[in-house]
Amino acid sequence: MSLGNLLNVSKLGIFASQGTLQTISHNISNANTPGFSRQSVELESIPGGQSLSGGTGVRIADVRRQVDQLVDRRLELGTGELGRLQTREKYTKMIEDVFNDLDGNGLSEGLDAFYDAADTLAENPGNAVARYQVVAKAEGVSNQFNRMAESLGEATMPIDREITVVLQDVNNRLKALKDINNLIVRNESTTPALDLKDQRRQMVQELGQIIDIRTLELDNGDLQVMTSKGQELLADSVYSAELGRSTHMTPTGYTGLKIGDRELDSSKVAGGQLGALLEIRDEVIHGPQGFLSRLETLADEVRFQFNRVNSQSVGRNLVSSMTGVVSLGNDLNTSLANLVTDTTSAEYQRGPVDANRVTAGRIVFATGTEDALRPVSVNITTDMTLNQVQQAIDGLQGVKAEITSDKKLKISAENSGSGLGVVVDESGLLAALGIGALFGGRSAGEMSVNPELLADPDKVGVGRLNVDDPANPTTVTHDDANSQGALALGNLRSTKFELFGNTATLTGHYAGLVGELGSIISQDKESLTAQESAQSFLSDLRESISGVSLEEELTDLIRFQRAFQASSKMVGVADELMQTIIQMV
Repeated sequence: MSLGNLLNVSKLGIFASQGTLQTISHNISNANTPGFSRQSVELESIPGGQSLSGGTGVRIADVRRQVDQLVDRRLELGTGELGRLQTREKYTKMIEDVFNDLDGNGLSEGLDAFYDAADTLAENPGNAVARYQVVAKAEGVSNQFNRMAESLGEATMPIDREITVVLQDVNNRLKALKDINNLIVRNESTTPALDLKDQRRQMVQELGQIIDIRTLELDNGDLQVMTSKGQELLADSVYSAELGRSTHMTPTGYTGLKIGDRELDSSKVAGGQLGALLEIRDEVIHGPQGFLSRLETLADEVRFQFNRVNSQSVGRNLVSSMTGVVSLGNDLNTSLANLVTDTTSAEYQRGPVDANRVTAGRIVFATGTEDALRPVSVNITTDMTLNQVQQAIDGLQGVKAEITSDKKLKISAENSGSGLGVVVDESGLLAALGIGALFGGRSAGEMSVNPELLADPDKVGVGRLNVDDPANPTTVTHDDANSQGALALGNLRSTKFELFGNTATLTGHYAGLVGELGSIISQDKESLTAQESAQSFLSDLRESISGVSLEEELTDLIRFQRAFQASSKMVGVADELMQTIIQMV
């Protein structure tokens, strides 16, 4: 080997050691940088030519990031689920607070207090204080439904606002990813963009916590991003999706999502914070099986069953008239079977919320004086319209029926000085229309006690009219000491109804809702703990592969420092040999 070749080999050794030392220094300085992947230098020998007996030195073949694509992909897949579970944990606690009965002021306690008041009234039907207590406890039940419905609605508002904020955050992050994609693609044509790829990976991880995504890295360094359900979000370094709120209304009454100018099916957002927010809003709270929906169902059942009992009872004295607390709406010529209430519309158009509970059956009224009551009956069928119902009742002897200007049914004793009472209602029509009702209101949030009872607790249905033959009554008597109505209200405590696919008491159904919510929260907590453990394991595994070990870097630092010094020494030796040859000449 000539002295020139010796100098060239030494120079290349210096350059290779210098480049490796620079990479080692870069690793050490970024040992605590989040998302940084350790970089390693690959050296290769330079083979000699045909005239050379040895090689011609060393060179840096490549500088690589120490990454395991499988581990990184597993981390990426788990990030969206982690973000979803963390967000669900935050907001399900808000729902849990609504159903929390630990302070003794919950719905279960309210219903039990009402039953106790009804039992007390049954023991002494002439007690004015006991009648007042029944009305007061009924008001407590309605207030509890109001509070819970309002609280669930208030819990939804920040969730819906957070969805808008998260959408804008996703847009900003996608734009930032598009920019860094452009830089990587441009740099990859000349030198590997290692640090930029680490930054991009960190950005992808953060985006993945917000919205569940999948990525695909192309040969040119570009990165494609899409949701786990296949909706494209980022492509070709030139396109980044613009997410926002659309004008389209979801079935739960909120504005939907859009991507660009197109509607975005929310089912294509299955994870991350955004997916969890949509789940909580549209499924856990407002969905068909959501807790607000089931609270509304329970409120409907409580209202109807309590009204059905009270509408077939009488107070201490017979009344001259009874006015329903339910608006009949504007659809008076549709059959009861087809009368469907749209309680979500801003303008209430259709009819009574409990019209679908009406069945074919007989209503028996009693009219006249206390000493001379006579029964009159009307048969109700589900193909009758509200107008036909009014006309049929109005056609009874001694009974007058009309629809008031505010669209409520009013039933009166036709003769002055006569009283009016209900013997039996087999159809459930009176409860549906709010005649002799205990509760009014179209929803849990609007549930209220009949104003007539608030004004005069004596009208509480404490008793029942006595008849000689329930199947075909001919005589009716009124006993103000009768407590059958109050007993029937108290017996609702143990009466079972079918709701949510189960048969239980009203209190039992509510307890089932609370238990199911607790189960959901417990399952979410267990899933979150498991997901956090899985992510922690994968993070530790990635750290063992891609993390910087200072001990290892310091060892390499010494090793390549020695190699640098040796190559420098070879330059000195070659120089001495050159000087010797020159002196010889």
